[in-house]
Amino acid sequence: MTARYGMITSTARGLRIIMALLLFTAAPGTIGPAHAGGGAAAAAEVGTAGLQSCSASAGKALYDCVAGVLDRMGGTLNRYDPPEARSALQTAASQLRAASSKAQALSAISVCRSVFASLVKQATASSHPAGLSAVIGVLSKAAQLIQSKG
Repeated sequence: MTARYGMITSTARGLRIIMALLLFTAAPGTIGPAHAGGGAAAAAEVGTAGLQSCSASAGKALYDCVAGVLDRMGGTLNRYDPPEARSALQTAASQLRAASSKAQALSAISVCRSVFASLVKQATASSHPAGLSAVIGVLSKAAQLIQSKG
């Protein structure tokens, strides 16, 4: 009876190991740093929707509206996105609120866009830069909006 119990125990242990390996290999690939940029894609969606509501504004009200959109975009980024992304959005939002001219507002957007362009170049080799590129598109739309209505 002892031999039979030992065989059952080792079989159960083997099955637990196999189940653990199956669960480990079945885990989604979007966990961890490989998911970098996922928050940026969501931020771009937030930005696109937000800029539509800003299109009715002009001048200083427009700068403030776009600043609010950039703040919301920064809040949408996840912990796997580069910290420079959030910082660039926050800085641009702050500069937009302080802007008193179209040139100052466009400069704030331009600096932020160049930070994201740099992040895309860095991310191209290591992850998926699509979300970061989408943010650049939103920043370009913001610049066009400021250029036409600012």
